[in-house]
Amino acid sequence: MDLEVRHLRVLVAVADQGSITKAAALLGLSQPSLTAQVQRIERTMGEAVFVRSRAGVVTTPYGRGLITRARTVLREMDDLLVSSLPAPRDEIVLGDAGLLLSAVVPRLERELPAGFAVRAHIDPAASALVAMLRTGRLDAAIVSDVIDFETPVGPGVDRVTVVPLEPVFVAVSERHPLARRPVIDLADLADESWIVNPHDNPGWLASLRAACARLGFEPKVAFESSHMAGARAFVGTGRCVAIADPLSVEGMGVAFRPLVGDPVRGRIDLAWVQPCPVPPELLRSVITEEYRRMVGRSDSYQRWWTERGLVLA
Repeated sequence: MDLEVRHLRVLVAVADQGSITKAAALLGLSQPSLTAQVQRIERTMGEAVFVRSRAGVVTTPYGRGLITRARTVLREMDDLLVSSLPAPRDEIVLGDAGLLLSAVVPRLERELPAGFAVRAHIDPAASALVAMLRTGRLDAAIVSDVIDFETPVGPGVDRVTVVPLEPVFVAVSERHPLARRPVIDLADLADESWIVNPHDNPGWLASLRAACARLGFEPKVAFESSHMAGARAFVGTGRCVAIADPLSVEGMGVAFRPLVGDPVRGRIDLAWVQPCPVPPELLRSVITEEYRRMVGRSDSYQRWWTERGLVLA
């Protein structure tokens, strides 16, 4: 079998992480998908590369030789790509679906050399950001995706998970009786009207509908708004509720609360295309640090994060 470069990267990632689950998170894949890939490689090679155990995976003697050769090939490929790169650019265009760029852009401007420009584009739809990456309008993007309703990035776009679990909060009027609770049960919102962004990632509404269906009701989508401030003001009137970014800061008559059991769940990925004018490792580090810092702006999210929060360093 002539292993493709992507197969070599899969094997090296599993060997380095010592765990299918951790390697899947690093590669932006689901655990079953990565398991199936490794099994196909092993069947084709006719030899076991890894031995599974409760503690993770261990490389077999055959696998150790294969991984050593894979590392050599990958290093040579990386050297070849570096030597063929065009002249470096002095700007990067970043995309984001939410609030994180407001912290990431000024931080990058401090980290990068003087004169290096950082430009930004915000779009709530993950599919729109991915399309802009594939057409060259963005160099990298912070993609807010929906677990079980993920947006495929397609060929030519690299992707890594930064925050493997981001809860979806609910926005309610601060005068709403439920605003007095630290956590809101989705079932208690069965009679509420919802306001949604028709241009948002459709996975959010699909996930909300699925979660409500499991509780035996359909969310009443009564209002639409593609204007974030307008939607927030409407929630503040008490006429509706909305799904919300957990990084949102309370005020202007609106409270943000987590949902019991996190029935609607997302994750934060970094996606980029090559050649990326800023090393993806630097982008990931800045996003990680700024996300942790922004968590602390919200008491509700800080409480949630203390119990369940995780970023992949």
